[in-house]
Amino acid sequence: MENLIEEQTEMNTFKGPDGQVDVDALSKAYSELNEKVKHMVFVPDETSSEEQKQAFYRAIGVPESPEQYEITCQHKLLLSDPEVNALLYQQGFTNKQVQAVYDLAATKILPIIEELAADYESDKQRDALIRHFGGEEKWTAVSRQLSVWAKQHVPEPVLNALAGTYEGVMTLYTMMQNGEPSVMRDEVNSSIPTDEAGLQKMMMDPKYWKEQDPETVRRVTEGFKRLYPSSK
Repeated sequence: MENLIEEQTEMNTFKGPDGQVDVDALSKAYSELNEKVKHMVFVPDETSSEEQKQAFYRAIGVPESPEQYEITCQHKLLLSDPEVNALLYQQGFTNKQVQAVYDLAATKILPIIEELAADYESDKQRDALIRHFGGEEKWTAVSRQLSVWAKQHVPEPVLNALAGTYEGVMTLYTMMQNGEPSVMRDEVNSSIPTDEAGLQKMMMDPKYWKEQDPETVRRVTEGFKRLYPSSK
């Protein structure tokens, strides 16, 4: 109620004897208020002196030099850049604003650059394989054959590690040409029980019956296939 009363009182001061608003008095009051605000909040423009600009920058938190920006970089590939900092300083950026620029670069720009770099590297590795096998058509045929063979004979983690590079794919291709790699086969076999009791014990593991861990399920399934080759 007090605010409404005060507001009404203020309005009454701009009314003439006839009860109508005195436009001239209201306009004068507005002009006086506008001048007060200008003196209270100074914002430099093109007519301001360098001293006025610097005083304003100090007041809002801009450091005395771009070297005094305290920046925390969120990514190992992102470092504080003196040239960028100097440009931001010329625009009157505060330390908080400069930090926001670097944070934005880390969360929005770097992921895009990394994705483009990964795509470029993948294309480069693929081009090398196409050249090695004598063309796109021949590489397509080899890659299909290699994919089928590798999924049957190579553990998934090893396959994922090798399939992403030219050298890794050539290693898989050599393995396929020479037959199933005995070292890998023995390593996989050693982690799978050879009797039903061992498989049943593995099935009691929460990783199998509760979490449905893909690797555990695969080992149990592979174990039963070996015990009962004719079962489906």
